[in-house]
Amino acid sequence: MSSVAKALVIGNIGADANLRYMPNGNPVTSFTVCANQRRGSGDNRTDHPQWFKVNLFGKSAEAITPYLTKGTLIHTEGRLNPELWKDRNGEIQLTMNINTNEVTLLKRPSTNSDASASGEAATSPDGGGDLSDDDIPF
Repeated sequence: MSSVAKALVIGNIGADANLRYMPNGNPVTSFTVCANQRRGSGDNRTDHPQWFKVNLFGKSAEAITPYLTKGTLIHTEGRLNPELWKDRNGEIQLTMNINTNEVTLLKRPSTNSDASASGEAATSPDGGGDLSDDDIPF
């Protein structure tokens, strides 16, 4: 039996996703996700953010990248790949990478209600007109 390190994260995207292609032509998109862990109760309640770097591989990376924008709530599950590295000051840092081929959008930032309130129409990421749930490829 082999062992596995797997992570499940539900959190908000920290910055718009970045799509690139590997030397073999396979697409990969990367983005950061923040999952807040709440500790304490009442007035002593505090948030402790935990950041993860997600690498999404395969054709789904191309399809979903325009929708992976800052603030979007997502669910992902994948192989956990911790990475140690040195920062500019020579301090050792830890990045928790999650390598996956599946991301689920749970809640997009409220563009439709914001646009309606301001009298503007919400448009698709490519500027091609109104965006509806039927336009999203997943």
